[in-house]
Amino acid sequence: MNRRGFVLLAVLWVLTALAALTGAGLLVARLGSETTRNRVLLARAEWAREACGEILLAWFAVDPTIRVLNPIDLGRGTWCRASLEDPAARLNLNTADRDALAQLFHAACVPEALAESVIVVRTRGTLYDARQVPGLDSTVAANLAPFVTVRGTGVINVNAAPPEVLRTLPGLTEESIFLLTSRRVLRPVHSADELAGLLSRSSRTVLLGSYAEFVRAAVFDPPQLIATVEGGVRERRSWPVPRSRRFPCPVASPSFAGRPSEADRHAGARAPPRCRRFHGPR
Repeated sequence: MNRRGFVLLAVLWVLTALAALTGAGLLVARLGSETTRNRVLLARAEWAREACGEILLAWFAVDPTIRVLNPIDLGRGTWCRASLEDPAARLNLNTADRDALAQLFHAACVPEALAESVIVVRTRGTLYDARQVPGLDSTVAANLAPFVTVRGTGVINVNAAPPEVLRTLPGLTEESIFLLTSRRVLRPVHSADELAGLLSRSSRTVLLGSYAEFVRAAVFDPPQLIATVEGGVRERRSWPVPRSRRFPCPVASPSFAGRPSEADRHAGARAPPRCRRFHGPR
């Protein structure tokens, strides 16, 4: 190899090294940009979640029966949604006795033998998921989901629980269950004494015979509510233009784009007034 060929080869190696370094630098810069963008999106999602929590509290103060806050557009592709769960509307797997579990499992078409498995597993520690119980696979857990929970204090809210759960309470007849479920929307029952006064003589006798056990196991208002709040950011290109159903707000025409165009200005048009959008539950 002559001197000229060696120089050419060295130049090629130098160019290759510079290209590799440039590519690595661009890759690092791109990763840094993506990391920064993700952090900004996460911060916006966190703010959306906090905002949704405040909106949920405001709506709950107006209407304590609200349980679901449908997705809300907070602007610039930011959205949030929330829900409230009453754990007292279901039977608690950590506190219910064997008979109540067996009765509920039978009503939900689940093998009653699993009730014994629940008792055995919870003696080793608190249940945090129904699928911790051997034999309770995802299919069985889905069948039990409307009726059981692992949260709460163990009492049952008679104004929210389904009939299958109400039947596990002592002292309740079919008449009592029908009365409680039929009066929930318009005139819910507020106490055991009120419930006893609304029943026939035979059903009242059954309730009073287990009165002490009933008042220990039942409540008429949710003792606690568990809120699930979600927030996120979507690409503005795919986010549809929101429309408020309860709090309409003037929307600028496309020609304004925040300020009047030259033609509109000559025509005497003015920009629409600014307003704060608030989208309630849909």
